Amino acid sequence: MTYTDPAVVSTIQNAIRAEQNYVYACGIAGAELKGGGRRRAVAQIAERQQRIQALAALISEADVPTTPPAFSPPIAIDSARSARASLAQLNNALVGVYADMAASTEGVDRAFAVAGAQSSARTAVQWGAPSQAFPTGD
Repeated sequence: MTYTDPAVVSTIQNAIRAEQNYVYACGIAGAELKGGGRRRAVAQIAERQQRIQALAALISEADVPTTPPAFSPPIAIDSARSARASLAQLNNALVGVYADMAASTEGVDRAFAVAGAQSSARTAVQWGAPSQAFPTGD
């Protein structure tokens, strides 16, 4: 389905932007992380790029936001600790972004958004965030 309602398009655009930000942060974090953390960050780049493509398919090509040349992570990434903290915080924020999308979409698209929220919550915990009933970016 291609959504045209401006409110729905906006929630999908927000998800795309948040995922683009996460991909960028994973790239920066990969330079600070070692071993399994680095492998996880690199693997998540590909996973999240696939999510971005799936999200983009839900709206017209003209509505897909372009990827900016850079983002500012919520926490400056200059160590392994700050890399994990930033990735955890970005994933917690994604839970809310996907919840908004789930509230405005339907059918398989709603299921995709719910799965994105669940996956982001699990990933936040994997990066060290405490488990929360309703994670937020704060």
